[in-house]
Amino acid sequence: MPALLCPLVLAAAAAVAAEAAPAPPPPDPFLRQFAETRGFRAGRPTGVQLSPDGRTALFLRSGPRSRAQALLETDLATGATRTVVEADGAGAISPEEAARLERQRITARGITHFALSPDGARVVYGLGGRLWLLDRSAGRAAPLPGSEGALDPRFSPDGRALAYVRRGDLYVRAVPRGPERRLTRARGPQVTNGLAEFVAQEEMDRDEGFWWSPDARRIAYAEVDESAVERRMLCDPARPARPCEARAYPRAGTPNAAVRLKVVPAAGGPAVPAVEIRWDASRYPYLAAVRWAKGGPLVLLVQDRLQREERLLAADPVTGATRTLLAERDDAWLNLWPGMPAFLPDGRFWWVTERGGAPEVELRAPDGARLAVAVPREVGYAAFVGVDGEALVFAGAPDPTREELYRVRPGAAPERLALGEPGPATRRAVLAPRGGNLAVTWSTLRRLPVTAVFAADGTRLAVLPSVAEEPAFVPTTELRQLGGADGIRAAVLRPRALGAGARLPVVVDVYGGPVPASYVPQVAHRPMLIEQWLADQGFLVAVFEGRGTPRRGRAWERAIAGDLGTVPLEDQVAALEALGREVPEADVARAGITGWSFGGYLAALAVMRRPDRFQAAVAGAPVADWEQYDTYYTERYLGLPGDRAEAYARSGLLAWAPRLQRPLLLLHGTADDNVFLSHSLALADALFRAGRPFELVPIAGATHAVPEPLAAARRWEWTAGFFRRTLGAVRPGPALGPAP
Repeated sequence: MPALLCPLVLAAAAAVAAEAAPAPPPPDPFLRQFAETRGFRAGRPTGVQLSPDGRTALFLRSGPRSRAQALLETDLATGATRTVVEADGAGAISPEEAARLERQRITARGITHFALSPDGARVVYGLGGRLWLLDRSAGRAAPLPGSEGALDPRFSPDGRALAYVRRGDLYVRAVPRGPERRLTRARGPQVTNGLAEFVAQEEMDRDEGFWWSPDARRIAYAEVDESAVERRMLCDPARPARPCEARAYPRAGTPNAAVRLKVVPAAGGPAVPAVEIRWDASRYPYLAAVRWAKGGPLVLLVQDRLQREERLLAADPVTGATRTLLAERDDAWLNLWPGMPAFLPDGRFWWVTERGGAPEVELRAPDGARLAVAVPREVGYAAFVGVDGEALVFAGAPDPTREELYRVRPGAAPERLALGEPGPATRRAVLAPRGGNLAVTWSTLRRLPVTAVFAADGTRLAVLPSVAEEPAFVPTTELRQLGGADGIRAAVLRPRALGAGARLPVVVDVYGGPVPASYVPQVAHRPMLIEQWLADQGFLVAVFEGRGTPRRGRAWERAIAGDLGTVPLEDQVAALEALGREVPEADVARAGITGWSFGGYLAALAVMRRPDRFQAAVAGAPVADWEQYDTYYTERYLGLPGDRAEAYARSGLLAWAPRLQRPLLLLHGTADDNVFLSHSLALADALFRAGRPFELVPIAGATHAVPEPLAAARRWEWTAGFFRRTLGAVRPGPALGPAP
């Protein structure tokens, strides 16, 4: 890897030595602001939790251009807000914590997570590499002795103890004070207890690795053995003095971590061994979810390797025996639904299935028998919020570009909750621990996220204050459906000042691939600020969501099974052609495409396979070879490489490299531990050997999210400049107005 990059570095050094270069120009003011404010998210409330007594909302918030998050609370009766714990964000974090934050796409620092005790009296949080315990009534916080490097602290259900993971083992200590008790001892250097493995964090939306019993007497935990998992050396060639880091990374077709579920008494003690929960792990190796809720048994959701079969099992924590509550099968793949199953106090539970062709919510008996379909597919279930008594609160809508909040009770129809700003919006919520109050966050095409707390009757109690900067412009986003009622949903953005009759080159901003079914779609009621900036550089910017994306039913989403490239690309082409027919100012003969991650893959594929439609591409962090991506994601869509070699070759980029005819710019962070830099290097090598010209910009030290502000700003400047060179653009002028 360093050998390939050295010529680039040496050439740059020679150029600098040859002549004194002028000072680099400052980044575009809007791009710098966008990057330094983390997309205008900095300064907005996040991580909201509501106190059990219904009086207070606690949340995290940074300054408007800071990554350091502090802990604040708002009195819901008076609206008064105060800072509870300040944080400067300068404290060191462990490599394990940094990796967890990267998996969660969290670029903030300072306090990134906190846990509220069941009675609301105490808060535990990590700061400066150790745990701190806050007594809310006294207003005092103190570090927990010996907690350096501890991860994922959580209170017991009775609030008397705290569990966390340190150095790969599970520990418990009494609160407010008490000695630390070690509950587990890892069986080897590649074994951890109480932490989720890589694919669980990255692909299953499961960050937890341990679970308290409702009576606080036991803890179930995942034992993860990564000794058979391949190691990837994460080396940053831009910083060769730094040591490389070995990461366990299961690529498609190779061994996964071996995961077991065990139960240990919370009191600890060497005389009481852990109980192993038994199931057919050879057939169902994935531990996808664990629930241990009041009213229900210890349950685990397990899946087969190809994710076409799953079993929901109830476990006996004393004997380790399991019994099947229900089974699901899908010939393509099964989606995971975070929060499910969700138990009621009497042992019944809510469950999401797509057996009918789209998500439906069922009410199930304690033995797993189906009692009723409570949320029919027409409602458009999207995401779990919580259980309020017997009621399920969830987000969804028939129109996937928006999300509403609903409540459904057994035996009743779903009821829409009119909370937040009226009109189309994207809404998500957090439910108070004992039900009742809801903290609702919403955004629209013109408004960045706002968070307010509402009472059970819909009364607005307080708006959680933001100190975020606001953009100087409002996007011109138009949502439309291209090609008729069953066509492709699209967002179209034009320059904010457009002369009559102007014909604009088109830039397609694409993700275009599969995401977890609970994610907000790319084409949704949200402010598209970076897309508007790009449009203001003289382009018509379009976002298309074709087959393979969620919220349009099972057949729409599963259309990509066995081939990750063909169908998504066909739909991008069809949408581009429809745009040319339906939007007069769209000059689709001059069309470029850009994206990141799967979008970067699709952008590169577009100029290789469809140069008749796409004249240029900017591909960020593309997956070049699907055999080099992780097991859980890749095998879900393509199967095992040994069984489906043709599907892997057809879906990858390397075989198409000799066909490149159009300009291609590759961007990739050198410290990316999700899509490794080796993907872009392999593609660059294939293009080089095929004699195809291209451009490659390795972004020094950048991870998959490119959090560093200057690099993030330059990324978009390079993208716009590349398309100006390759497509031309309507230059800003009297008819168009200046770029922001």
